[in-house]
Amino acid sequence: MGMDKRTSSNSLINVRSKLVHKLLNRAFLFFVFMIAIALLIIVADERGIIDVPLVITGTLGALVTIFISYALATLFAKLTVNRILNYFEGIGHVEERILMSKMYLALIYLIATLVVFWQLGITKQNIAIFLGLMATGFAFAIRDVILSYFIWFILLTKKPFKIGDYIKVGEDGNSEGLVKHIGMFYVVVDPTPETYEDYLKVPNKVFLEKPIRNYGRGKFRSEFDMYFDLDEIPADFTARVEALKEKVWSGIDVDIGFFMGSDKDGIKITVYYRSTYDCREQIRHRITAMMLDELRIEKS
Repeated sequence: MGMDKRTSSNSLINVRSKLVHKLLNRAFLFFVFMIAIALLIIVADERGIIDVPLVITGTLGALVTIFISYALATLFAKLTVNRILNYFEGIGHVEERILMSKMYLALIYLIATLVVFWQLGITKQNIAIFLGLMATGFAFAIRDVILSYFIWFILLTKKPFKIGDYIKVGEDGNSEGLVKHIGMFYVVVDPTPETYEDYLKVPNKVFLEKPIRNYGRGKFRSEFDMYFDLDEIPADFTARVEALKEKVWSGIDVDIGFFMGSDKDGIKITVYYRSTYDCREQIRHRITAMMLDELRIEKS
């Protein structure tokens, strides 16, 4: 299984590498072609073969500078991108390595753009303004990522819960379980710690939007109700409940309480008990089975 995953990852990386090289080759050829066309026009104008306005020749000269910078950047990226992928071969998953390669290419072309600005005589102040605008736009584009980072920082410093705690996020109970990992973007919650590869990834921003109940690592109180129809309650119901209590208390080594009551839905028995998170469902099932067995109504 591990070999199959590794083979598929390497295959994906190889396909990705070939595609990147193909695109870089085309980009390099495009830049070289545009450089050749621009230089051909400039040389023809200098030798009097054609008459080109000075504004156009000046623009072509700037374009040559731009195309040369991007051609060199493309060539450098083509020669080094594989080394970057190989350098991160043992780090993270295949998607992370692909993301790193994209960030690497973006960094190369950003440096090439700054070189172009410098070659064209753009002042440092204007370059700083450009970088500031670019950083502002980038920050706006990844505002959710920045928000996740700050929430991650709050979770680690304020510690509403820690790894190993059992938590419930929100009131629906869909995000409930053992905290396995507190990451920069997600908190990994395992609702069934006794099984593997079964977990939830809760986005960090959820912890600002919904209430968090921390059960801790020890025992906490749980409860559930069992209802009975009025027509089916036997005359010795109270005696049966007392017998049930004795049976449960002697059979399950857990603090358990039984309370009889009623509401609009009918007569009910509310069961309170204390247990660890991973044992609570097992204990509830055992108590329910005992209740059904002891309070079962015999049909005549």
